[in-house]
Amino acid sequence: MNETIQLLQDVVRNARTGLDAVETLMKKSGGADMRDELAKEREQYLAAARDGEQALSDAGGQPEPTGALAKAGMRLGLEGETLLDRSDAHIAEIMIQGATMGVIEMTKSLNTYGGADPRARGLASQFVVQQNEVIDRQKAFLEN
Repeated sequence: MNETIQLLQDVVRNARTGLDAVETLMKKSGGADMRDELAKEREQYLAAARDGEQALSDAGGQPEPTGALAKAGMRLGLEGETLLDRSDAHIAEIMIQGATMGVIEMTKSLNTYGGADPRARGLASQFVVQQNEVIDRQKAFLEN
């Protein structure tokens, strides 16, 4: 499979994972400011997934199906993480950890698929920028 398709599949997979996490956490958050922030992040993940899917289609590929087991595992993990602590600070910590994982994964993909076309590399790079912005905005919710 060519590098462009591989990189775009990684963009779509990471965006969908972020979207699933945000949607799960939106149901847990009690604070209006955090809910507003998560709604903003949800829109970013939706746009990244949509743009990645379009670019993937244009490149002759298609998104890999999201594994039901992986999706259920992520949701179950988030349920456990928020069972005893649904504070905005704890949700921010979860979001920062997830966004950091997204930065790492997408950076690895950018390095691995250096021959991908400029559009794919641009979408992947934009995803990294957006994840760093999520981290920066979520820091405002952290407390001791």
